[in-house]
Amino acid sequence: MQSLYNGRILPSARGHTEVKVELQIERWAARGGSVRLRCVHDVPPHLLDKVVFLRHGTKIFQYIRNRKPPYRNFTTPGAVLNIALATENSITLQNLDFAASGSYSCEVSLDTPIYTKASSEKQLTVFHPQKHHPRIDFPTRYLSFGETLKANCTTAPALPAPHITWFINGQKMDELVAHSHKFRVPMSEKSGRRGLQRLMNHEVNQTSPPPILALTHVSHVATRPPGCLLKESQLEQMPDEANMVHGVSRHRSRRPGRGRDLYVTVSELQLVATGRLEVSCVSTIPEFRSIEDKFADVRNDTVIGKVIID
Repeated sequence: MQSLYNGRILPSARGHTEVKVELQIERWAARGGSVRLRCVHDVPPHLLDKVVFLRHGTKIFQYIRNRKPPYRNFTTPGAVLNIALATENSITLQNLDFAASGSYSCEVSLDTPIYTKASSEKQLTVFHPQKHHPRIDFPTRYLSFGETLKANCTTAPALPAPHITWFINGQKMDELVAHSHKFRVPMSEKSGRRGLQRLMNHEVNQTSPPPILALTHVSHVATRPPGCLLKESQLEQMPDEANMVHGVSRHRSRRPGRGRDLYVTVSELQLVATGRLEVSCVSTIPEFRSIEDKFADVRNDTVIGKVIID
């Protein structure tokens, strides 16, 4: 069996040109923490000539078997490579900052025959975790059927901004029921909560039949690009992210959605016989898709209310 490489026919004995190479790395890593990169391959040790780790196609570490010393460390933006923990197939990046985010890969080279095989790229995102659970502000715990429901969920500052998922009586409010949209408000905007109130008033004053629930996310978190260095003091000054869920009627809106409201009827709330209303706010990094997902950071808060059904 033979393989074509760079226009040449090479013998393809097991472990030579039919090489399997995979980079193993966590998708998310906390700022200030560490992450290990492993280049997994099936090249026999006596045939292995070189292993290279790359970030965005640029070398950050190189192992050459017959060189003294065999390791060469290059600069890694936003991280410190611990050379004491390095092996021919793995490296450890420490003191991670946002600049370390990016795509990583590795390459292995054989001496006989001369051959290099690269892994596919894997993405690493350095994040700043939430320091506490989100907080739901629930003005009243007793509601009449069809009465206005207002609840506010505020997350801790984080980068990237936490994704908010609402649950009502254990049922996820998502596109299966309706749709929602997340708005981003720059930190430089001075309208603050007044701007949020104007948005809510605009929704309430619509002439179309209003929904029982309208879910609106208004983010006051200044989301920075992955390569931006952000000091701890700057993170502390970042306002919390407000995520509003408010309901104004038990009728479903007949107007086409404008991409910012979650419409759901009373029957879809699946109230228990006692009228118990359990509202949960789950803030995750990354986005919540299912309870089986693996999250880099997840926090939640739940409040209990009661709906009085006449």
